[in-house]
Amino acid sequence: MLSNRIKRIIAFLLDGVGVCRFGIWLQRRLYGGYVRAINYHAVAYDDGTNFEEQLKLFAGQFRSVSKTELGALIDNGEIMSGRPGLIVSFDDGDASHFEVAAPLLEKYGFTGWFFVPSKERGLTDEHLRELAERHVIGSHTRTHCRLNENVPIENMTEEISGSKTDLENVIGREVDVFAWVGGEEGSYSREAARLIHDNYRFSFMTNSAVITIKTDPYHLQRTNIEADQPLWLVRFQISGLLDVFYYFKRRRVNRLTA
Repeated sequence: MLSNRIKRIIAFLLDGVGVCRFGIWLQRRLYGGYVRAINYHAVAYDDGTNFEEQLKLFAGQFRSVSKTELGALIDNGEIMSGRPGLIVSFDDGDASHFEVAAPLLEKYGFTGWFFVPSKERGLTDEHLRELAERHVIGSHTRTHCRLNENVPIENMTEEISGSKTDLENVIGREVDVFAWVGGEEGSYSREAARLIHDNYRFSFMTNSAVITIKTDPYHLQRTNIEADQPLWLVRFQISGLLDVFYYFKRRRVNRLTA
């Protein structure tokens, strides 16, 4: 994998000569009504201003995507008109998702997709109930567990189906979206994939690819972005260049979890 330092140097240079902006434009020509999913972790108070600048960038390029619209694209092949869609997701259930991220998302018209470990989280039950009124709540296991082949089946069942039950009891509505923990290849397993398929409608990974009408609903890929990253790095992340870099890893993981 690229080291963070090398990736930042490449991103800075490519953005400086316009390659990243060209990549964003090219994706619209190649894929039409596609969706790009991105994922964040904590959004520190000190990063709120920078995060808002990122949202301004996204608002100029994308439109927000609801769970209903994602279903229409994946299940029914309904191409979205206008700008490409953007799913802005957040992992790990940090309190900053409610206190910092959600108000800014709403300011710029984005639906947040919050993937929450049901038993180990900073978000309170009341936070989750309020977020569920305006955003999407999904499972991120019970205890932020990587679901590799070494996890006993009874533990895996609790992490996958148990977390769904926990969250549904808190927010009082169905939780049918899941996000795997960890992006390493060793974080995935066939047995976990089977349980996810049995319990959820959509499943997200972090192997960077756009979502189209041909995408498997259990292989929805996200591109990692963090709230403190400069805009030139963000443009690199959403330009499609990382999709190419992740191609072979994505194929291996998809085969493992098919």
